Amino acid sequence: MIYFVKPLIDQGLGKADSHTLQLGALLVVGIFFLRGLASFTSSYAIAYISSKVTYQIRQQAFEKLLFLPRAYFDQNNRGSLISKIIYDTEQLSQAFASAVVVAIRETVIILVLFSMMVYNSWQLTTIFLIVVPVIALIINKVSKRFKHISRKLQSSMGLVSNKTEQAILNQQEIVLLNTSVQISEQFETINNHNRQQNMKLQATTAISNPIIQLIASFAISAVLLLASIDQVLNQLTPGSFTLILIAMGSLLKPLKQLSNINQQLQRGLIAANSLFSFLDEQEEYDNGSKTLSVQCASIEFNNLSFTYDGTTQPALSNFSLDIKGGTSIAFVGGSGSGKSTLARLLLRLYQSPKQSIFINDIAIEDYSLSSLRAQFAFVSQDIVLIDDTLANNISFGCNRTVTDTEIECAAQNANVMAFVKDLPLGLQTRVGENGRNLSGGQRQRIAIARAILRDASIIVLDEATSALDNHSEKHIQQALTQLTKNKTVLIIAHKLSSIQHVDEIVVINKGRLIEQGCHKTLLAKAGYYQALYKDQ
Repeated sequence: MIYFVKPLIDQGLGKADSHTLQLGALLVVGIFFLRGLASFTSSYAIAYISSKVTYQIRQQAFEKLLFLPRAYFDQNNRGSLISKIIYDTEQLSQAFASAVVVAIRETVIILVLFSMMVYNSWQLTTIFLIVVPVIALIINKVSKRFKHISRKLQSSMGLVSNKTEQAILNQQEIVLLNTSVQISEQFETINNHNRQQNMKLQATTAISNPIIQLIASFAISAVLLLASIDQVLNQLTPGSFTLILIAMGSLLKPLKQLSNINQQLQRGLIAANSLFSFLDEQEEYDNGSKTLSVQCASIEFNNLSFTYDGTTQPALSNFSLDIKGGTSIAFVGGSGSGKSTLARLLLRLYQSPKQSIFINDIAIEDYSLSSLRAQFAFVSQDIVLIDDTLANNISFGCNRTVTDTEIECAAQNANVMAFVKDLPLGLQTRVGENGRNLSGGQRQRIAIARAILRDASIIVLDEATSALDNHSEKHIQQALTQLTKNKTVLIIAHKLSSIQHVDEIVVINKGRLIEQGCHKTLLAKAGYYQALYKDQ
């Protein structure tokens, strides 16, 4: 549109050419139509690219989350991880979809306007070139400021997410301990810090735009002064002079846009650094190629030692044990003795030293993770349920297609039907988030039903009946007897009365095997096991 200013003034008005003015009237409509079409196309394209980038990066980040080793989650809080998938992906998509497109568009506009200015008067355009380095210097300073604040803002968002999540997860304890005011004050501190970082970001944006426009206004003033010189004035037509002034004024908008997207770009760069570091994290070790597909598996722990990251005290020290296929072994000991660590290493939730754990005389790292874990049914005291129906929770993770009859049979064997029969929707009843609509004992029965349905070769029970009453435990023990028939069973227990029937009991203290044998033999030794038994 600016390009037609010169002929309209010089020809249409200066020479009273009505034909030029009539042509201009038609061009105005056509130009604005094309401008509107281009605006719609670019806006839609930007929205499409932005949503596509967000979708792809968020999907990659979520998939990465699923394959990280357990140790990574021990060292990083959940709020920070949630912030990466939600907040960081959003910042990155805005920067490298919306902001990049705007940057290209505004840069093209600047180059076109600048070319028209040079064509009409290179002398006046020189004034503009003088202020460009000054504007570039300001943008550079502002960029560094944006980057510094964006890094703090990103960290602050992680703290807000983490504190919110903890408040939701621990709502009952917060109410019972009467700490609502204390938790609210802690959140207020974090929330206010986040607000302050946002205000710093907005203040930097707010001050940078007026400064850039003020410098540009000096350039326009200088153009007017230079144009007053006779030598320059004689070379200009009214149309050329008007075109240059309009072009310089029009440059303020793209310069402002570039300054604004600088904020987005810096936040995007910080988010990109965080996300790409996350995506580069080492996934679970899974270089094994062998397949574990047996019904009666032998297990060997060979001089196993293990220390958790961030600690100096070994969880296990020189632990050796042979477990024959089809036998049941119970591990007992005090809290922190290393019992659960054995199960975690066997399941490869943590990476054990090579050649320290064997199944059927093959090191577990030589098996693929999927085939190894497919042969395990793991029931712990920390039951994880999905927000779905009872039936879907029982079949969750089953490595084969199961029928409704099989699900009901597993539920019956695990004594789940004892409370399901009173529910209007039966097994189609939703359990709520992590089973909040169920009691601890009911949740544990569902986990046992899941293990029964899985029909794995190796059963690991980590305090599997700790939340059950004596009546329910009696029924569950009968179900477990059927479940564990002709299978290798590892039981971790504090309640010694529940393990007297096993083939062998292994006593662990401070990560070392100190006693082993059947219940009667260990009780007769008058050792550590006898002391544990008498304490109960």
